[in-house]
Amino acid sequence: GEAIDQVPLGGDSQVAGAVATTADKVFFGHYGNAFVCIDRATGELDWEYRSPRNPFLSSPSIGTDRIVFGGQDKNLHCANRIDGKPLWTFPTKRKIDGSPVICGDKVVFGSGDGRLYMVDLSDGHELWKFEIGASIFSSPAVVQGMILIGANDDQLYAFRTLPSAPVE
Repeated sequence: GEAIDQVPLGGDSQVAGAVATTADKVFFGHYGNAFVCIDRATGELDWEYRSPRNPFLSSPSIGTDRIVFGGQDKNLHCANRIDGKPLWTFPTKRKIDGSPVICGDKVVFGSGDGRLYMVDLSDGHELWKFEIGASIFSSPAVVQGMILIGANDDQLYAFRTLPSAPVE
């Protein structure tokens, strides 16, 4: 129950979302307007993906060679997992605080704009969206070909995946 290490992030860098890990790295965003990768062995900052004005509160989803996370800048961000270089962004009309989910070659996520989105992991182009009409700050769950997500209208929504956009 005792802390074995800590990594100073600087002032105003509170971590609001969950971290994601691989065998050797820790990934997370914070209120200091950065999404970071920390080396687990050394505790050193490996790379940093910065925003000029907006924090990253979304927990990330890790793919084979990329990582996807939402931002309060109203964008879903995709970066190279090794060096943090931006690969693409997908704009929405409101902030993305819930966690995206990588499902094979697709990403599913909700936005404060009241829409559930599915985008292509390779380039971020939109494959599908559904207008719920109430802000979505929760994270989707994907199980047995279904997408489940809650919204700020006191409802839980369930979707079967589209034949043209299967989720595994």
